[in-house]
Amino acid sequence: MPNSTFRFRAEDAIALNLMDLANIIAHQCEEMLAEAGLTAPQWTVLMNVAGDANFQDGARTHEGIFSSEIASARGLSRPHISATVTELIRKGLISQQDDPQDRRRKLLRVTPEGLEMLRRLQPKRQGINDMLLRDLTPDQRQRMLDLLVTVRRRARGIADQGATPLRIAG
Repeated sequence: MPNSTFRFRAEDAIALNLMDLANIIAHQCEEMLAEAGLTAPQWTVLMNVAGDANFQDGARTHEGIFSSEIASARGLSRPHISATVTELIRKGLISQQDDPQDRRRKLLRVTPEGLEMLRRLQPKRQGINDMLLRDLTPDQRQRMLDLLVTVRRRARGIADQGATPLRIAG
């Protein structure tokens, strides 16, 4: 007999499916990135610095971006971003320059080598995404994106307030 504590709830099933999907996508991407000598965090930061429009969070990139902006946009810690940025600079994929407004701050920019790396990975990235979403119509894909963006904004808002599920519930 099933435990009644674990009865079906659409909210729980959605969260579990998102976690499973994230793990599957991460596994697919890890194989692709290993061939390029990148980790998933490095790839994410590199795409952010390059201004990948698919992030849809409004992080600025035309004149460069600060590592703190990437950390905030991706919901990652500054030390984690700092280590990733250092490694991308070492690999020659991004550069760091003084901010003209405040020399203590450093603007990150993608290098030509970084852009070339992203160009080489793009067909593989698109192939993975196309395969995963093949059964959805364009309208379903757009609706799914809209819903995911809405949920992500809500989750980021909760995280920004320092709330945890226990604090919310109790």
